[in-house]
Amino acid sequence: MQSSRSARNRQQGKHQVDEQRNAILSAAEKLFLEKGLDKTQMVDIAAAAGISKVTLYRYFPHIDAIAVEIQIRMLGRIASTVGLDAEGLEPSLETVKAAVQRMVRSFDQLRDAYRYIGMFDSLYLDHPFDAEIPQRTKDRLRTHWKGIELVERPKAASESSRAEVILSATIWFLEKIALRGELTWSDAAIPLEAHLGVFEEMVTIYIEHCLRETASKDN
Repeated sequence: MQSSRSARNRQQGKHQVDEQRNAILSAAEKLFLEKGLDKTQMVDIAAAAGISKVTLYRYFPHIDAIAVEIQIRMLGRIASTVGLDAEGLEPSLETVKAAVQRMVRSFDQLRDAYRYIGMFDSLYLDHPFDAEIPQRTKDRLRTHWKGIELVERPKAASESSRAEVILSATIWFLEKIALRGELTWSDAAIPLEAHLGVFEEMVTIYIEHCLRETASKDN
């Protein structure tokens, strides 16, 4: 009886910790999108989450750790939306073709996620982290997609490599558009939908070329 009660108390405590942690991340995400990563401080996050700064530091040692967790959250949101979060999903060119089309066509729905990733890349990937980030977190960040391992396989190294590059290029393109609003580096008179449509067509044509190339080698 005592053991069962202790187990329930531990489970309840863990649930409360997880709830508070998620509440902090949600408050930080909102602030980062409104103010920018470089203009948000720990004191702002504590106030938005309705907790003291001391309590915030019990959950996260520095703002970099929060930023990384939200980056992972955003990547997971994209992966879930475009169908890249299924268990055991192979990074084939056919899979990536469908994913890229959904990533582009879901731009409005995922705009904040793309914009956050753009801010994160600009602030963190172009400069080394100031704080110590646990290796486990770095590994999660490096993987990029929840449920899909973009690693080379002996029999399909070229296809796997191409799949990873295509996904990375698609994210890069979409985050730049999300950061710059309706304008990109080219003619501002071209509507956003046209930019997205041309990019999707370009990537689709390339993937179909790769698929034909692979099929001809197999034959």
